[in-house]
Amino acid sequence: MSEESISTFPASNGPLAGVRIIDLSAVVSGPMAAVMLADQGAEVIKIEPPGWGDGVRGLGASRNGVSAIFTLINRNKKSVGLNLKHPQGRQLAEELIGTADVVLQNYRPGKMKRLGLDYDTLKLRFPELIYLSISGMGEVGPYSGQKVYDYVIQGMSGLLEAQGVQDPYAMVRTIIFDKVTALTAAQAMTAALFARERGAGGQHIALSMLDTAVYFNWADLMWNQSFEGEGAALAGDLADLYEVSATRDGAIVSHPLNGDCSTYSTEELIDLFAANEIPVGRVNRRDDLINDPQIQAAETLERFQHPRAGAMIQPRAPARFGATHHGANQPSPDVGEHTAAVLMSLGYSMDTLIEWAQEGAIG
Repeated sequence: MSEESISTFPASNGPLAGVRIIDLSAVVSGPMAAVMLADQGAEVIKIEPPGWGDGVRGLGASRNGVSAIFTLINRNKKSVGLNLKHPQGRQLAEELIGTADVVLQNYRPGKMKRLGLDYDTLKLRFPELIYLSISGMGEVGPYSGQKVYDYVIQGMSGLLEAQGVQDPYAMVRTIIFDKVTALTAAQAMTAALFARERGAGGQHIALSMLDTAVYFNWADLMWNQSFEGEGAALAGDLADLYEVSATRDGAIVSHPLNGDCSTYSTEELIDLFAANEIPVGRVNRRDDLINDPQIQAAETLERFQHPRAGAMIQPRAPARFGATHHGANQPSPDVGEHTAAVLMSLGYSMDTLIEWAQEGAIG
């Protein structure tokens, strides 16, 4: 660690400017929740283990050791390397929490308590703190201590049966409930911030992936299970009301056509249906999405240079604020890129930081 390791970060004009979030989470659900608030101007300090950092840094497609998924769900964040198993690392984490509005973590129930960084411990010192805990199954029940990934929740939530057409069950080929949980967590944190502004004080927010999945699925996938007793008129799934039809040069998605469309081009059918106010869409391959004329016209995607990964493409934040625009995105950080800057802002000297780094407390 040296003076050169001190990294600056531009101020934001986004709607959450001035809010500080300590992101103790890892992998997807927590980091994606935090990046939504970072995209809206919150200062997000990501706490990572020194050296290797968040395991998602190495997940999936990557270049120069930087994965695509990490760059998106950890942009606009500062990275501070703290060893939470080291007493000094834990002390520094608690000190940073004392400067924050929100803490976010997604470890299995009990881990934060063993570290002394759970809500019940922290609220004694920081009564205005908002603390969100994401778990897989919840904090009680027979599966509460189980390690969980998205596919487990897909199975338990009933979604795989709903997806099954040719086979009894089929996976959704995206980590849908990690991401839905992230969206729910981001909304919950902003709701708690709003409540605190109105005098409610700090509070703990408990959020499980399973609860989120059931809530997400229920309105349509579980409408037949919503009525108890007799007298309900049951119905098929909404997905039965539309279909994919092959065209001469691709495919469209629309209501069932019950006919052969393979002699028509995709554009011919889209123009015909649109002229008659019939909902229709081109079926894009993933490689086609970037050049879709609607995506280009709306400037949904942006090209940028990542300092390590090189030329990249990412989506802009979907919510576009007219009066409180966040500004340019900052690239995802290296592990501990902001350790020196953040800890020196607490009043510690570089000599002290070097000493702690040698002890393995920071990095």
